[in-house]
Amino acid sequence: MIITEKSQWVTHCVGRFLIDLPKEAEYVGGHYEYGFTTIERQSMDRDAFLQEVDALEKRLRNTTHKSGTPLLLKKSALDENTRIFGFWLDRDQHVVVKIWGYRWLNGMRYLVQNGADPDRLEGSMARQEIILASLQGTQSNIPTTKGFCIEHALITDDGTSKNEALNMRFRMKNHPDIVLDIATTRNAGSPPESLLSRKPSVFSGLGLLGATIGGINNLKEGDRKIREFPGQEWLLKAPNDHGQKAHLFTWEAPGLSHDVLHPQIRFDLQSGNFDGGLDPKPISLQDQQMIELWDKILNSLRLRPTDGDQGAPEKRPPSQSSSGDALPLGELVRTGAICPQTGYWQCPESDVHGNTRLFKAGDAMPPAIIRRDLSFVERLKGSSDRHSASTVWRLVRYDEQSANSSPNSVAGDEAIQSSSGV
Repeated sequence: MIITEKSQWVTHCVGRFLIDLPKEAEYVGGHYEYGFTTIERQSMDRDAFLQEVDALEKRLRNTTHKSGTPLLLKKSALDENTRIFGFWLDRDQHVVVKIWGYRWLNGMRYLVQNGADPDRLEGSMARQEIILASLQGTQSNIPTTKGFCIEHALITDDGTSKNEALNMRFRMKNHPDIVLDIATTRNAGSPPESLLSRKPSVFSGLGLLGATIGGINNLKEGDRKIREFPGQEWLLKAPNDHGQKAHLFTWEAPGLSHDVLHPQIRFDLQSGNFDGGLDPKPISLQDQQMIELWDKILNSLRLRPTDGDQGAPEKRPPSQSSSGDALPLGELVRTGAICPQTGYWQCPESDVHGNTRLFKAGDAMPPAIIRRDLSFVERLKGSSDRHSASTVWRLVRYDEQSANSSPNSVAGDEAIQSSSGV
């Protein structure tokens, strides 16, 4: 059994968050995106690092492009531990220039990669220089500087990154069939569908036979809010490739649009995972043990506090924007967030209370309440014909005289839609 005493758990910095994991949880690998680059990390001593970058530079200088020039187009070095190369990947390439930036920190080699149009090479390399210069090694698992954490490093910033994502995997050393995957992605547009709304397509992909005869057990499902992050969880047991009844626990928070402190967040905890050539062995944890482990990990998720409390959302009067002015029409807020502006907010679903409703600044934005048709069995069980669904509310009209307005449904939704252009 995994030891659950607090002294046996370690705090990890993940993106802009902190989580606690058992001491035996070992980092297996990860994929990171930041500022429209991808970042790889590899353990390496400095001599090996210098050999790698020197060998790359030599090859690029000594290989000729079809234009007659070397593959290497530009090189820069911020310091003795940082190199950036702009180059053609091969002699026939002519559309995209590769930009690879290398930085060595505390026994780790970080490789930052992206591509650019040939006429934008200078600007793209300059932006990558900024990222590499902002990459700092962390002496502890809990840095206090504002920024985006990757394993054993931090990209310091002011929280205005337009692109960031990560996917990290941990495996339990003493229970090697147990793996945890953590992913976060800043929403560039509207948040995705909720986890459970995609459930029918999952079973559709498996087919009726797989869902009924294949031994899939639904242990638990439903809404689950972790601190200020509303989400949903789905706990399954299903046969793995070796015919064992393995666990697959998932929690997802869709996040908010364009908000680095409220990205998409996903946790997946699996048993019976033997990726990487591990010899299959019996499942090491029983249902209740897995659920206890799951709950303890998930409940530890929180925003990382930073110097000057910059790691938490800015506190301001709920009826105003940060500038003190009314928020613009069209502002989007997801279920569970605090209403930032008194006014009429609209959701895309057919809410039983009306899809356009008046909310006061400071209220918690509710889910949409949707009526559904019940099956014969559900009617026998006395199931409710209503269910809640996370949604995104759009500000469509300011409240001018709230005293005379109903706090729930609003007549004239069509007029509001017409005037707001939605």
